[in-house]
Amino acid sequence: MNELSSTWSESEKQLYLTALQYILTLDSEDNDAKKEFMKNKARELGCALSKLKKVRSSAELIKLLLPIPSVRTKRSMLRDMILLAAADHDLSDQEIGEIYEIGTKIGLKAEKIDDFFLWAARGLEWQVDGSRLIDEDI
Repeated sequence: MNELSSTWSESEKQLYLTALQYILTLDSEDNDAKKEFMKNKARELGCALSKLKKVRSSAELIKLLLPIPSVRTKRSMLRDMILLAAADHDLSDQEIGEIYEIGTKIGLKAEKIDDFFLWAARGLEWQVDGSRLIDEDI
């Protein structure tokens, strides 16, 4: 558990997992990496995935996240939403658009959201380069 999430209330932990679950359901692909990420996050936070509130739209999720007082908490949630969306190495236009909509409507600046997407892209490049280094010249 990171330092910030250790200070979250039970409600904030549930909202965090709810936000991640929403992103997980945006594409119709069943992705084991995304599911495993969710399970690990729930275990890390000590929360049961079965107790999560089902969110059907970005507007519904925005309404839940908007009252969170800490911008750091909102940023952390959005960062991990991007991380989860990118877990399959393929960000769809829908995922990107909805994450931007959620982020801006809960009070985060578009420039900060851009920074998080760039951070995620660098991480993916790093992973691909690591695999390439192992596999090249065999």
